Amino acid sequence: MTESMEQELNDELIKAAHFQSMEAHKHNQQHYKKHCISSSSSSSIEVLIFAFKGSWEVKDWYHDDDDDFGETDVDHHLFPSLQRIGEGRLAKVNKAFLQRFRDLLKNSRFQIEVDKAVKEGKKIISTGHSSGGAIASFATLWILEEYTRKRAIKVPIRCITFGSPLIGDRNLSHAVHRQKWVTRFTHFVMEHDIVPRLMLAPKITVHEHLPNILKSFQQKVNPKVNSNDQKSRKFPKFFHKTTPGKPVPHDQSVEADQAVAFFENVMINASVVARHAAFDLMEPTSSLTEKLSVDYVKVSPCRPFGTYVFCNREESQQLVVNNPNAVLQLLFYFLQLTNEDQNLADFALNSLAESLSYDEELKNGLQWQNPVDLKDLNGHLLTHDRTAGDAVCTSNKALSELSVEAKWCLLAAEEAENRKKENKKLIDASMRKYGSNLTRSEGTRTEKKIIEDILDEIREYKEKHADGNTDYYDAFKLQDQHDDFIANINRLVLAKLLDVIIEMLMREDLPDGFEGRKEWVDLVTEFRRLVEPLDIANYYRHSKGNGYMEVRPKRYKFTQRWYEHANVTGFESISESSFMAEVEELKKEVEEPRKKTLEEVKAGLESIEKQVQKSICDEKIPEKDVFWGESTISTLWKKLPYDHHNRS
Repeated sequence: MTESMEQELNDELIKAAHFQSMEAHKHNQQHYKKHCISSSSSSSIEVLIFAFKGSWEVKDWYHDDDDDFGETDVDHHLFPSLQRIGEGRLAKVNKAFLQRFRDLLKNSRFQIEVDKAVKEGKKIISTGHSSGGAIASFATLWILEEYTRKRAIKVPIRCITFGSPLIGDRNLSHAVHRQKWVTRFTHFVMEHDIVPRLMLAPKITVHEHLPNILKSFQQKVNPKVNSNDQKSRKFPKFFHKTTPGKPVPHDQSVEADQAVAFFENVMINASVVARHAAFDLMEPTSSLTEKLSVDYVKVSPCRPFGTYVFCNREESQQLVVNNPNAVLQLLFYFLQLTNEDQNLADFALNSLAESLSYDEELKNGLQWQNPVDLKDLNGHLLTHDRTAGDAVCTSNKALSELSVEAKWCLLAAEEAENRKKENKKLIDASMRKYGSNLTRSEGTRTEKKIIEDILDEIREYKEKHADGNTDYYDAFKLQDQHDDFIANINRLVLAKLLDVIIEMLMREDLPDGFEGRKEWVDLVTEFRRLVEPLDIANYYRHSKGNGYMEVRPKRYKFTQRWYEHANVTGFESISESSFMAEVEELKKEVEEPRKKTLEEVKAGLESIEKQVQKSICDEKIPEKDVFWGESTISTLWKKLPYDHHNRS
């Protein structure tokens, strides 16, 4: 396919997506609405729009059996990438939204129509308004998993949502960034629309008023509902932007006190989430009392992902934000009363009205060709007198009016990403591609070794023992030569480096994309295949306790998972670098039977040999980097009683 994987957004596509997303609400019996257009601004290739219907039932927002945030582990079979690969920690997602998407796959022609569109080379836009946007996000993630990752088909797909609620946690955001899918998702959010903030509040705090609010939304987007009631066809007054200071009308679908209670409950919880995230970003400068007070409160796991476009209806301005930590802070701070004279009831009612005001924003013109990006304004958020610089004031009024506290949080979000990038540079300096010119000490005879240098020395050590009676595994286990000592030093140096990097990843001190970098995965895979056999030899040289696989270091678990994810293979309990641990356990059973019979030992050896043969035949595994343990396995066969010698 010659078309770019990413589609360029323009006013035409955005307006078409919004129109179809609102039309989808009117189809009572269908999960989605399909529409095909020809984009005049790009090429003659057709654009297929899948517009997903939203739901106005509370059970489709918060799962019935949960009074908290309704999260669950993501379906690993549908979305294998949505996890922290090394840890194997699955993303948490909204259970109700996930179930609706599963129903879509099971009870519609969606899979068939997507497959047809991909084969015909069509561009695909997945879109939805409100909770329809949540389903559109799941649909896009599924297409990226099924076609782009599993089948290596470059599908030009884009997800465009309007006022969508959050669907998953930080692990989902991490996975989307790691897979480089961020630019596939564009979420339009009116600055005062409360729906994108809703999932930051637990069900128990909003269940009293949410049914009536959703019903009011439904009456607006689908006037045919309750058609016998002519009043239901009228546009509820709370959807009109009210004028500050004027009394709130009484003949509305949602009473002012309901709107205020709903608004306050959502924003109190949003405040806790935003503060919790801010403390994590600024932990060195946060007081212990503040940190402990936040940690003892259960907060919503939901976090933003993708590109957010914050729209200001009064100024017709759009602010583009890619940093998920900054998005989270803006979701909270943009929905604050800017002065004491504002009427809370009017503001709360308006936060509901803005959920259905995206059409007005589109009519006024998005001016999408020149959006303002937050990263270009961060340096101007605060001047020496703690006010916003001119660039911010002229580019985005709402941003310039944020409190000093809010601006500090935005700067902290940017600084956190910068620290991660600096940490990545430090690691890159230990790699030959980046660090060969950085590690030399001028004027001295010493030179800091890089990872590949050490691996080369270990490979030389391996090759030295390749033709002898004792292979490098057994030689290292004996530790009776000087080069065995040097190999052990090299093993320890690399182990320490990898352990530090793994800990940095677990603390989220490296960019999200780090564990998905091909050059890094290739390098640490070579490390695992060369060095893990030495770790196993060292373990069985000293240990008489539990088996190695029960205490296998993270540096090998993580690197194996990275390799298997990159190559779209399942997790192997016995890998090409760790099978010697199983051989050692079988050897212990032969010498001192405990759990296995000789027949079981023989079956275990045969299984290992099949796994080794499979690895040898795998074109993705260079034979030079793998220890096959032939002499060790042969020795073990000889230790079996004579009638068990013959191999299968």
